[in-house]
Amino acid sequence: MEELKRTRRITIGVFAFIAVIIIGLATLKKPKDIYQFSPQQMNEELKLIYQVTPENATKMLKDTINNVFVDVRSIYDFEKGRIGNAVNIPIPMFLNDDNKKLFNQWKKDSVTVVFYGNDQLQANAPWMLMYQLGYTNTRVLLGGKNYLDKQIAGLLTENSTFEMENPAVDFKAILAKGRNGSKTATTVAPKKTVVVRKKKKKAAEGGC
Repeated sequence: MEELKRTRRITIGVFAFIAVIIIGLATLKKPKDIYQFSPQQMNEELKLIYQVTPENATKMLKDTINNVFVDVRSIYDFEKGRIGNAVNIPIPMFLNDDNKKLFNQWKKDSVTVVFYGNDQLQANAPWMLMYQLGYTNTRVLLGGKNYLDKQIAGLLTENSTFEMENPAVDFKAILAKGRNGSKTATTVAPKKTVVVRKKKKKAAEGGC
């Protein structure tokens, strides 16, 4: 009798364990977003294909049907100034359902989406995220808004380079100011030390 009860308990336990596993598998949600490329692939693609020069950007701004510029900055920065008819999608809101529908529609319509921030680094991360999710119709503006504004205003020179990042502290200016404000120290030759050796006194000659 005891063995029969024990067998029933084991059987019930096994069925309960199997039921828990089945319920867990049935309710397990698949990830909504799956990365498709390695970091090395993204880096090469960004350098070779997915960057838009300011010269090409000025041409693309005229074609609002096939191109759209997305400002990844905050709403506050966007209101202060934007590029053309850009759409503002701050980085934390990229994966919202409404914005994903927008990106899906642009991809379906073969619209080229150009991300930009104040500098290029601000737009690199959003591009990498969307590219990983399969939005290969996205691009990054070289130099960002700051560089494009200077080009449109005619403030660039032949030696100008893309502003990849604006340093928080201008170390070059600090060093230059320090050199100009400091007094020139006069070098003084070290004094020579003359060692005088005392002569030993001779012992008195003679005796008693």
